[in-house]
This record gives sequence, structure tokens and C-alpha cells, in this order.
Amino acid sequence: MTASKYATGLPVPDPTKSYWQTPPHKIADLRSTLKIPEKINYVIVGSGITGASIAYKLLVGEPSASIVMLEARQAASGASGRNGGHCRAGRYVYFKAYLEKFGKDDALLMEQLEEANVKNVGAFIKEQNIDCDLRDVETIDISTDQRQWESVLAALKARQEVFDGKREEAVLTKHKLWSAQEAKEDLLVPNGVGAVSFPAFALQPYKFVCALLEMSMERGLNLQTNTPVLEVSPIFAGGAKKWQVMTERGDVLADKVILATNAYTGALYPPLSNFIIPTRGQIAAIRPGSKIDGNPVLERTGGLADKEYWQRRAKGLSGEGDIIFGGGRRKGPHGQQPMLDDSRIDPTISAYLSQETPSKYFGENWGENGLVVQEWSGIMGYTFDTQPIIGEAPGQEGLWICAGFHGHGMAMTFQSAEALVQLLLGKQEVLEWLPNCFKIARLPMEK
Repeated sequence: MTASKYATGLPVPDPTKSYWQTPPHKIADLRSTLKIPEKINYVIVGSGITGASIAYKLLVGEPSASIVMLEARQAASGASGRNGGHCRAGRYVYFKAYLEKFGKDDALLMEQLEEANVKNVGAFIKEQNIDCDLRDVETIDISTDQRQWESVLAALKARQEVFDGKREEAVLTKHKLWSAQEAKEDLLVPNGVGAVSFPAFALQPYKFVCALLEMSMERGLNLQTNTPVLEVSPIFAGGAKKWQVMTERGDVLADKVILATNAYTGALYPPLSNFIIPTRGQIAAIRPGSKIDGNPVLERTGGLADKEYWQRRAKGLSGEGDIIFGGGRRKGPHGQQPMLDDSRIDPTISAYLSQETPSKYFGENWGENGLVVQEWSGIMGYTFDTQPIIGEAPGQEGLWICAGFHGHGMAMTFQSAEALVQLLLGKQEVLEWLPNCFKIARLPMEK
């Protein structure tokens, strides 16, 4: 394998504090046992939504399994505790491009997986009565550029043509189109040329992931925070292939290892170091502008034309009225790629999110800028083909990977974890609904 052209490494020890992590959860620095177990069935590296979902689903499917989860920093301290708090099937805007690149079958499966993910996250939270500020919302994507709007309409048209009569059973989401006049007059976006709205969820992502970890610990998960994994290597012990997982606190001998490490995967599995691009995202929580109260668009969550996004904290929740704006990567050096450092924020992006973005989209309807409550950054794992990586590493029996969610983790990880667990448990029917472009076997890697 040639040397990586991207920086690889472990999470930095002193990340910015996210809005959601203030204050930290009671399990933030938890270690289930004083020492790391020396032998175990499964090691899961990473305690974000991917690792937490895998742990829970694996313990449901294999209750007797012994699992230790190793987290480099605090629990859920990566992108899962730092995102915008959306759970929405927003990749429909790329449907035409995916159709052309991956073909009809995969384009359909990708759409179904994302929409099933959103539906299942909402249903799971409600069934388990998880306290994470879940709200059923209408989310809306607003275009302010005519060419971009035409691209959205083309994607929706291609989507409808592919589903052709299968719509009701094949997909979950129905989209509502808003005209330019409606965008300007009803949504109060002066430069709006059109919009698309659809049902989704908003939530407090950090609380959701921590709750999922607690539910897994009740089923036997051993959580070890502040324990960076330094290396993962195969070893033969007792006549069988095992995996040695090395940490500063000691080593673990595991039957299987699952890397739920997203942007950091290349550090532990070098063949992916040239495929997953560490990407820094940035978010600001701000008080609303002096004239914006009552604007109907802020009753929704959504995205803006230049890939910014927002949600407003609802009445009765902590931070009531605060608006969470994210995006603006293109304003920073090199689009914030490749970058592993979430201990700082970029001042240009900071100004863009807290000052330019609100006035750019809402104009005089925004009024004077409100106070900045908190700003933070987080590291995402972008992939060259924009799709996640799921499966057993080629030629490396027992090493499993679920990573590279390209900034769309809340909309794909829960169902992707389901796919990985089903494959782990030998249930091959998962291959019927898992897109080929998600499978690790598609990648040109040394085996």
C-alpha cells in the first residue's frame, strides 16, 4: 500500500466543546471496569452513533456476546455529539447523479436505506421512550440559485421516473414543492427561487447516542472511554486467528474487531487512508435576529442553497429559541480537507455562519444579529465516491468496518449498523437491500 496522501491519526485530546455536550453526560468519562478485559468476543472501536448502534443491535442478536467498546476521548465525543441535530432523508437532491454513477438498482436501494434509517431512528426513540428532544418536523430545502433549483427538480423527476408505480411501497417520503413566490412570501426568504419540504426529525444527537450506550451497557457492554486504540493487528492464538488491539492501558485479544471510527479509520486500517478524507465541519448556536421571530421557516428545520443548514430549539427545550447554523466549509482553507483537528474553529467560517448566513438568506427580515451562544467543530469522514464503507476487510477475516458517512451519518448509520450486524451474524439476506456501492468489496485495496 502506498503512503497516505492524507493525514491520518487519532482524535485530538482537547476538542472544542459542542453545544450538545454542555454539560457532559454522566457516562462521558465512564469505564465499566477498572481494567480492560484481556480477552473478548468483540472489540468495537468508537462510541459514536455507529458504534453505539452496532453494540446494541449485536447484543440483541447475540445476547451472550462479550463486547468491549474503546473510545479515544469521552463517550460520543466525535461527530455524533457535534452535528446539527437533524435526522432527515436529504440525499434525494443527488438522486440523478447517483442514478448515472451507480445505476438504477443501487440508486433505489440507497434511497430506501436512507429513508428506512430516518423512519427507524424515530420509531426506536419513541418505542424506547428515549429522552433526546425528539421532534417530528417538516424540514425544508430552500434554493436561492436558479441553476441549483433546476438541479433539484431534475433529481426529483428522475426519482419519480425510477420508482414508477412503486412509490408507495418503495419509499417513505413525499415531497412538497414551493414556488418562488411561496419561498419569498410564505417563507420570507427574499432571494428564494423554490423550496422542497418533507417530514423528518430533529433531536439532541449526543443524548440519543449516550442513551443508546447506556441501553447497551444494561445488556453487558463494557465501555472504556479515554482509551485510544494505537494499533490493530492479526495474531494466531490457540490455533485460531485473533485480533490484538493495542492501547496505552493494555492490549485486548478479540475474536472480531469492528472499526466504527469514521474519519479516523485510515489510522487503524491503512488501506482506507487514501479513500476516507478527514473533513472538519463547523457549527454555531446563535440567538435569533431582532426581527426574525414569527418567521414560519424557523418552525421547520432545513437546508439552504449553499449547503448550510439550521434548526431552532423548540419551546420548552434547553436553549429555547437558539438557532443552530452549520456549514460554510467552502469559506475555509481547502474546504477544511484533509483535517483532523477539532480543537479549534476557523474565524472566517465563524463570521460566515453567525453573521453573513442569516442576513444572506433572510435579508431585512432577520434584523440585527443576535449573540453567539457557542461555536464548535467536528471531524467527518468523507469518501471519494460519497458512499459509506460496510463489511469485512478483504483478506482480513474478523476485521469489520462501518465508516465513511460523508457528512450524512444521522441519516445512514442506524441502518448501516443493522447491515453490518446482520452480516456478522451470517444473515446473508441483508445483501438484498444493501447497495453494492456501500460494500467494502467495491474498493480497489490490497488484500
